[in-house]
Amino acid sequence: MNAEIQLTVGQILREAREASGMTLDEASARLRLMHRQVEAMEADDFEALGQPVFARGFVRNYARLLGLAPETLLASMEGGPAASAAVSYAEPPLERSWFASSWLILLSLVVLVVVAVPVGLYLWLNSEVDDGAGQRQAAASHPKAAVVTPSSAPPATPAVAPAETPGASSAPAPVEGDGAADAVPAAEASPAGAALHLEFGAEAWAEIRDATGRAVHRQLNPAGSSVDVRGEPPFKIVIGNAAETRLTYNGRPVDLKPHTGMTVARFTLE
Repeated sequence: MNAEIQLTVGQILREAREASGMTLDEASARLRLMHRQVEAMEADDFEALGQPVFARGFVRNYARLLGLAPETLLASMEGGPAASAAVSYAEPPLERSWFASSWLILLSLVVLVVVAVPVGLYLWLNSEVDDGAGQRQAAASHPKAAVVTPSSAPPATPAVAPAETPGASSAPAPVEGDGAADAVPAAEASPAGAALHLEFGAEAWAEIRDATGRAVHRQLNPAGSSVDVRGEPPFKIVIGNAAETRLTYNGRPVDLKPHTGMTVARFTLE
């Protein structure tokens, strides 16, 4: 009568390893254990593995590597040699995809932040520059979008023409700007009205209203063009892109710089 062969935990591990064609070196490398620790498990020398909790953990990992059910082997470790029950093989665990690695996810987030933040900052700064340039262009082409009268600026005081003295020539008329401009001399108006001449070195908006409030000139003037306007003073004048515009009043040049805020000149010429 043949005696029933009983296999120990170490024998089960060794036979399963040999049946899979795996060497001791390969097993220790995949378990990340030393060669002697794998040999100790196969020799049932669990005390050499340290505390029982460590030994059970090593056996559990080794059994999973070989496709064995670890619960049966762990139960055998507590009661000595395993019963002569057939060794059951569990399906080997699927190797964890490197795409699911938490380190890979963290690295991807870091790369995304490093790339996205500078790009977003560059686009945001460029949009701010483009918006500022668009606003300045709109200010140059349309006075309503460019001129803002400060609430703290004192109101302009209407100029009062002095009484005429027999034998004396007519006194120069002042120019009213933003409350900070000096008077601009003007020649005596002709019977047909005062004459204004404008030359535009670049595209500029110009609006001129005479004493009746009628717009005698109001349009966007192309670069290189000029215009002559006659009317009854005083004239209310708004010129966009004033730095590129030349103005003469009855043949005398008018300095636009004292009346220019940003790019728009706004003043009253009497």
